[in-house]
Amino acid sequence: MPKNVLQERILVLLTLFTVAFTSGCNSYQFGNPVELPFESIYIKPVTNDSFAPQAQALLSSQIRDIFIHDGRTKLVTSSEAADAVLIVNLTEYNRRAAARQSLDTTMAANFSLTLSAEVSLFNQNKGDYYFQERMVWKSSNAYLNAPYDTTATTQSQDFLQSEYQAMPRLTRDLARRIADEVLNPWEPR
Repeated sequence: MPKNVLQERILVLLTLFTVAFTSGCNSYQFGNPVELPFESIYIKPVTNDSFAPQAQALLSSQIRDIFIHDGRTKLVTSSEAADAVLIVNLTEYNRRAAARQSLDTTMAANFSLTLSAEVSLFNQNKGDYYFQERMVWKSSNAYLNAPYDTTATTQSQDFLQSEYQAMPRLTRDLARRIADEVLNPWEPR
């Protein structure tokens, strides 16, 4: 094959590749394209009807942080100044043994923690709800000891410490789920 023909074919292929590459990205846009039906939001302090220790303060601040970082809505300090009001109530906190000690099967080595919340988003302008009493939950684990430490003994203080360490992770994940309910596309029910 002559050298000129090979160069022409390579040039044609490069041109086709360039056209395909640039046309494939022409509709891309940065950020989240979803437009929310409100501009400002007030997040009421989380209430706690569950037995989750100190979870409401953690969850309240983590939800606020997510909304601040998202930036699509303005976070306001009063319900009167808001277009929407987010209401969150912790309804249930469960802990159950997920794994047992190898030397004593009556003692747990790992607990599964589940935190549930009821979430409502109130439309201040119309006086009704965008959505009401949606149940959201998240689970996490609390490990009592190092998983491969066969010499460790489990005491109630170990459980309290592991639960204390797992709570911020559990509430952070729940805060993300709650923010997803508000910030992602949804249909009124």
